[in-house]
Amino acid sequence: MNKVVILIFALAATATLFAAQDATSKNAAAQDAVQDLVNQGVQYHEQGQYDEAIAKYKQAEKKAPKNALVKYEMAFSYHAKHELDKALTYAKAATKLDTKGLNENLYSLMGTIYDEKGMPDSAIAIYRKGFEKEPNSYNIPYNATITYMRQNNADSSYAWVKRSINNSRTHEGSYYYAGFIASQMGKWPAFYAYTMYSTFITKKGEIIRDNLSRLYGKTKYLVIKKDNTIEKNTPNVKQTGSDSTVNNEFLLSIQMSLVTDSIGPRKLYDNDSTSAQQTEFLIHILDKCIKLIAFTDEIDDPIQRFYQGLIRERLTEAFIYSICEPIDRPTFAQWLLKNRSEQARLYQWFNREWLML
Repeated sequence: MNKVVILIFALAATATLFAAQDATSKNAAAQDAVQDLVNQGVQYHEQGQYDEAIAKYKQAEKKAPKNALVKYEMAFSYHAKHELDKALTYAKAATKLDTKGLNENLYSLMGTIYDEKGMPDSAIAIYRKGFEKEPNSYNIPYNATITYMRQNNADSSYAWVKRSINNSRTHEGSYYYAGFIASQMGKWPAFYAYTMYSTFITKKGEIIRDNLSRLYGKTKYLVIKKDNTIEKNTPNVKQTGSDSTVNNEFLLSIQMSLVTDSIGPRKLYDNDSTSAQQTEFLIHILDKCIKLIAFTDEIDDPIQRFYQGLIRERLTEAFIYSICEPIDRPTFAQWLLKNRSEQARLYQWFNREWLML
């Protein structure tokens, strides 16, 4: 082949390569510019400056009209402004684009918008679609739980919250509602298991206070002292399916402990006049509950392995004192002085072994 022709081909190939590289470089620069605008918008949103955030997103939208992230962030800021129709419009537009990496947040947001618009059926339909796309999500079923709770549908609420907790061991809201719904349905093993667990993992004072109040109040109410007689008080709650047998057995075991067990001269059914006595009561009864939860064959629930682990590692006492700390801090402080290494071992086991299973 003529050397001149070869040189022309070489020059043409080089030009094509440079053109491709230039196009790639320009595309990358354009993407960076869009991402920079989105980042600025997110910063404005986090500061509560929603109009400024939306202005940045609209600039980004002009540069990248088919960018799902831009549409989602726009919907998120409009939702924060309580402009639900605009939020829904942008969220729907996002679903028609490439939503890789966005599905959990996007479908959670859409369902929430429908719920707030008073359209629970549409919200549930969106959650179902989102969960099909993201079966490992905990946030989508958590939001579906909230929607069903607003409809007073305990069975569906419980089914969805179980999906959420099966996908997360640290989502405090899911475990909190799992315990709450279980208490409303008379699922006693689950009530104690999830309420204790959510108390342990949460950092929110209101959840801790509510959980401890429910654990103490509902347990104390299981027997009633009238004059010189003690009566078992079985709460009138909904129980469904095969759960009713094990729930009643569990409840009966707790009631028997309340009738027969003592803390020094005090019976468990006696009124507690101090926070220290309330703490002593819960420490005693929750130890019983943990043993029942861990070794009752009829309980088919992953959380059972957590309580089996506490017993196996001899960490039950550290766990109970840790969750009961807010009731009476002096009692906890006295325990901690002698058992600081045990509390450290509890958290080490929780973080290194339980969360990694």
